[in-house]
Amino acid sequence: MRTGQLRWTFHTIPLPGEAGYETWPADAWKSAGGANNWAGMALDEKRGIVFVPTGSAVADFYGADRVGDDLYADTLLALDAATGKLLWHFQDVHHDLLDRDLPTAPTLLTITHEGRRRDVVAQPTKQGFLYVLDRMTGEPIFPTQEAPAPRSEVPGEHASATQPRAVIPEPFARQVLTEAQLTQRTPAAHQWAVEKLRGLRNEGWFTPAGVDRPSLVFPGFDGGAEWGGAAVDPGKGILYVNANDIAWTAQLVPTVATADIGASLYQNRCSACHGPERKGSPPAFPSLVEVHSRLSRAQIEEVIHGGRGRMPQFPDIQGAAMDRLLEYLRTGVDPQAGHLPPLLAGSGNAYRFTGYNKFLDPEGYPAVAPPWGTLSAIDLNSGRYLWKVPLGEYPALVAQG
Repeated sequence: MRTGQLRWTFHTIPLPGEAGYETWPADAWKSAGGANNWAGMALDEKRGIVFVPTGSAVADFYGADRVGDDLYADTLLALDAATGKLLWHFQDVHHDLLDRDLPTAPTLLTITHEGRRRDVVAQPTKQGFLYVLDRMTGEPIFPTQEAPAPRSEVPGEHASATQPRAVIPEPFARQVLTEAQLTQRTPAAHQWAVEKLRGLRNEGWFTPAGVDRPSLVFPGFDGGAEWGGAAVDPGKGILYVNANDIAWTAQLVPTVATADIGASLYQNRCSACHGPERKGSPPAFPSLVEVHSRLSRAQIEEVIHGGRGRMPQFPDIQGAAMDRLLEYLRTGVDPQAGHLPPLLAGSGNAYRFTGYNKFLDPEGYPAVAPPWGTLSAIDLNSGRYLWKVPLGEYPALVAQG
């Protein structure tokens, strides 16, 4: 059909009576969000199967209002392209609290495994796992397991007790950070990193964001794998994937109610990226401190309304609301601070994310030892690595040897 008429719809947040509805609170479909496909899809044209990787449920880092596994967020879906019928699904993160959604389109190829040809779909993840699944059934070609995951310290939050992980291939990004793995760039940088790490919650993979202290996120929010995805040698069954291999930190703080629309808009729409103090995490998330000295009011409004780079559009912020937001961006002062009590757990997002922060040393370099990026070649016939090399460099450090 070439008319644009809607043929079918698949609900990634299930409606009553649909499979997966029980993995959310009752009627979550009315208010929950996320679970979208933003990373692209892949099509098995011969079989008429479309493979759809989905994003995390919102809020990304606070899930007390969406207790459950939250199907079909963080899931690779195999759908009948003609009807939208679910053929199978593989959820790679249960009840995601770290924005670990699938970051790239899956890759289709054919391998020879245990003496027979298998048509497979390979899905890289931000965690650094690579899942290789049978295209028709979703059966993992190589062993996977449900492994224990750390609990959440956030009141009212219920982190999943286990999370999936691929056993083969081994992760293409590091999973655990110890003091021995911290930067050796200079003795002072190493000692700083040691002291900083000791102040973080660091319980290994899937450590949820801390409340009283930040948590280590490793691999960081930029992966593992990211938007670039993987490439394959279809004749040999080799997959090539690049990875980021640096650490970030994550923390939640109680959401404080305010009667000031400017402070409220900043808290709800801006602080996750630009931080509670407007300092951001440059260069990905620029500082907004003294933004008025760098941009005119018209330019700031243009960015807010039209978006820029990773920043989405907020065309609904107009008039007095825009005036108050711009005043808050200028001063960072909430004139209504302390006039209202903190929100209580269960009454909306009682906790908010303090921003994306890389674990960097005082000079702005990664606080972990290299490699900070890698390129790997994985033989998917066997699940073994053929090679892994460092990828990316800081020219200033190269000049220093």
